Amino acid sequence: MTRLFRRTTVFSILIIFLFTTVCYGASSDNEYVRVRIRFPRVSNEQASLKGYDGINVYEINGEPDEIFELDSNQVSVQIDSGRTYHIALNDSYDSYEEALSYAEEFESSFGDDFYPYYDGDDFKVYAGFYSGRNDANSLLNKLSNNGYAAETVNTGFKSIVVYNEKSKPLLMYNNNIDLYFTSYYDKESIDMVMIDNRPYRGYMGFKIIEDSRLISINYVELESYLYGVVPNEISASWGMESLKAQAVAARTYAVYNMSPRSMYDMDDNQNSQVYRGYNSEKEATDKAVDETRGEMIYYDDELIQAFYHSTSGGSTESTENVWSEKLPYAVGVDDAYSDRSGSPYNEWQKSYSKEEILKKLKDDGNNVRELYSVEITKVTENNRVVECIFSTDIGELSYKKENARLLLGLMSSWFDIVNGNVFYFTNEFTHLNEKKTIPSRSGGSGILDSIVDEKDEDRNEDNSFKSLNSGGIIGRTAISSKGTSKITKDTLSVISSKGISTLKTGSSSSYNFEGRGWGHGIGMSQYGAKQMAEEGFSYDEILKHYFTGVTIK
Repeated sequence: MTRLFRRTTVFSILIIFLFTTVCYGASSDNEYVRVRIRFPRVSNEQASLKGYDGINVYEINGEPDEIFELDSNQVSVQIDSGRTYHIALNDSYDSYEEALSYAEEFESSFGDDFYPYYDGDDFKVYAGFYSGRNDANSLLNKLSNNGYAAETVNTGFKSIVVYNEKSKPLLMYNNNIDLYFTSYYDKESIDMVMIDNRPYRGYMGFKIIEDSRLISINYVELESYLYGVVPNEISASWGMESLKAQAVAARTYAVYNMSPRSMYDMDDNQNSQVYRGYNSEKEATDKAVDETRGEMIYYDDELIQAFYHSTSGGSTESTENVWSEKLPYAVGVDDAYSDRSGSPYNEWQKSYSKEEILKKLKDDGNNVRELYSVEITKVTENNRVVECIFSTDIGELSYKKENARLLLGLMSSWFDIVNGNVFYFTNEFTHLNEKKTIPSRSGGSGILDSIVDEKDEDRNEDNSFKSLNSGGIIGRTAISSKGTSKITKDTLSVISSKGISTLKTGSSSSYNFEGRGWGHGIGMSQYGAKQMAEEGFSYDEILKHYFTGVTIK
């Protein structure tokens, strides 16, 4: 029942601590990951565990070491309240079984709940869950009168209690100890346990954070972890080569993100990789994991950060245009495969009222009362928004790169504003297209003549003009013979070579966004991988299309 955990040498630990980028060997045999299980947890204070036979308890400090078995296959794990007092007897014991035997004797003699307590070194016997020290002292006096040395203690949200199905305490242990629970599943000949009625391979442990939250951590073999990831990140009905590409990317991502000094390595959601355990496993994706066992993606012999997303929209993006770090293997590439994949996310629309956007700005810590316009000022060569400016009563609020789409809750940062009072800012030298019109984001947009001189940086290398900036004009400064003044009125008359025009400048009551793709756009497009597999590409060709200059080994 015990799985052997690969022993990590002191040298390898030093390497992990000293270098931010880790180069791992190709084999993933007996490699374990720690995944925080957020779903299907129904409570922050407790969790239920159910085994397939008795629940075995392991201490994991290097290799999993089974230290005892609980006399129940269904238990509840809870935080010991910082307001609860216990009686701690002074004697120590070498094993859980010995401490349990004495606890049963004390319980028979004194009537209160007695149970083993484990501090990581020794087992002791604790008693009671008292709301006050005076209540605890009643039992303390009885024990003292019978010759037993003990003291009243309060663990202060630093201990975890395990109860059986009849609410009898079976064990209390210190939060600093890495205890994990599992059982043996005969049908698959694997260690597995259910948490809140959902089965997970490997072991399940618990930690208290913020003095009030009990988090659950699945300690699971890497390849078994991938069985529960791949079908939740990509459809198991897609071509095998796309499934293999996903398996290799997910494995690479997992190993890269191992963090020995952290409480856990990854979450079970989109913050890391979606992981739903044993019930979500599929035969096709299991096969993809098995047939690529141990294979990962490298650049210059170092493991990469294997990012992936649902749909690129027609081109992927470079990391520095979305976040900050520039990665040589994660650069934007044309992605016609994603475009013709039939993804339902190739194009999308989203609408917000002005009040909804104001709320989003307020929720992000901005003390705003009025929104005049939303302006896209910069885009990348791969069409993602680099900067979006919200003109408000407290000034212009700039949101850059991924922060703009996260604030607005959009599917990708490849988006445009297709209504509202939007104006393009240009000058009299701007070239018109064949239809003699200026590109417009909405049918009612106006064009303002700029009074500034044309600058060299306004042109591309081929002497064509760069994309025009757009946005509302209320709140901007106008220059006239009388000096400068803020545009504050609902209408504005402007003089250009075509005469006098009257423009509406007031803020829009709603904003419609049109965009392409889903996700951050970096690395592998999953729908693109699907299409490439359908067109006959192998999984390594798929990965090399999306990750520049890499090797698979």
